[in-house]
Amino acid sequence: MHPTYVLAHLQWSIYELEYGIRSYAREADWTLAFMRNEADYPHGSRKVDGLIVLAGPDKTDTSRLYPNAKTVDISDIDLYSSHCRVSSDAGQIARMAVDYLRSLGHTHFVTFTLKEVPPMSERVSAFHRILAESGIPCQKIVSGFWSEQAVVDPHHLQQRIREVFRSCQLPLAAFCPDDHCAESFIQAVLDLGYRVPKDVAVLGVNNSRDICPLSRVPISSIDMNFFRRGYESARVLERLMQGEELESRRIVIPPLTIVKRNSTEPLVETDKAVTDIQDYIRQHFAEKISVETLCRDLHLSRSSAFARFSRQVGHSIGTEITRTRMEYACHMLTTTDYKIDYVATMSGYQNTSSFCRIFKKLFHQTPIDYRNSNQEPKNGL
Repeated sequence: MHPTYVLAHLQWSIYELEYGIRSYAREADWTLAFMRNEADYPHGSRKVDGLIVLAGPDKTDTSRLYPNAKTVDISDIDLYSSHCRVSSDAGQIARMAVDYLRSLGHTHFVTFTLKEVPPMSERVSAFHRILAESGIPCQKIVSGFWSEQAVVDPHHLQQRIREVFRSCQLPLAAFCPDDHCAESFIQAVLDLGYRVPKDVAVLGVNNSRDICPLSRVPISSIDMNFFRRGYESARVLERLMQGEELESRRIVIPPLTIVKRNSTEPLVETDKAVTDIQDYIRQHFAEKISVETLCRDLHLSRSSAFARFSRQVGHSIGTEITRTRMEYACHMLTTTDYKIDYVATMSGYQNTSSFCRIFKKLFHQTPIDYRNSNQEPKNGL
């Protein structure tokens, strides 16, 4: 049998995204490579069967470089000509942010972004639009520079923030369209003498593991479900390479959840093992995971993990897995028109009957009834 050659050409990436792509590639037995040295391959290749692309600021003509490849674009910027696009939706991200910050009791809002470029500008615009629909004003702060500005010329950034804060009433809730923006904003706010989150609560986007936990104040952030985007893009690419016709050329992966840290809520100190377990479940809930595989991968003893998790969270690890899967299923049911079989698979259930039985037991209605009673604008597959 001829091997399937797939190239991931990503101008920007995050661990969970690549992990998702690799996970499907292993299942499908692809020969997979990530393009790390683009300058070494200026002429491309006709041997590449499939291409997963994430656009950067400089558009690459992949159709010329890889003329025989089926292409899936996983960027939030519509730059590439592709057979399918797997992306996020700015409105869904903004809605999750607004609902969460308002649930904390906030009534005064600002947005902060480094530069007004997509997809950050689209997320900020959606946030303002959703608040405006409820008659709530929101101030906008734009640095005009990238994150280095917080160190290279800190007074410029601080002055822009100070000017807006003078016209606002504290406490404020700030929405930042990615975690680099959130980190820069938090540092400037702290240097100005404000307290996070008491004076200013800050919410980021992407849940970057190399930024959020290590910020001067750990950053609460929207988990974009990059694992799912990577896995789903690879799954769709396999269908294209098999000659299937897709019902839609765009698939939207909803954000997963908000990972709450000290930038929005003064959280109590948590057991690191418990945090690791929760992070593991968020990343792998759609796979065939069990308590045993979780403990093995995290190098935890089963009895200790059970006891520490139950004491901290109030329920078992197995219950947490089910809750995470059902939370995602509910989100998909209300924000997409995906078929129930697909929702079940994306939520970690290979058997649709089992999914429906568990769903009805927890919510006292079928998935279809739940969708009909909680409908929002949808994106289909």
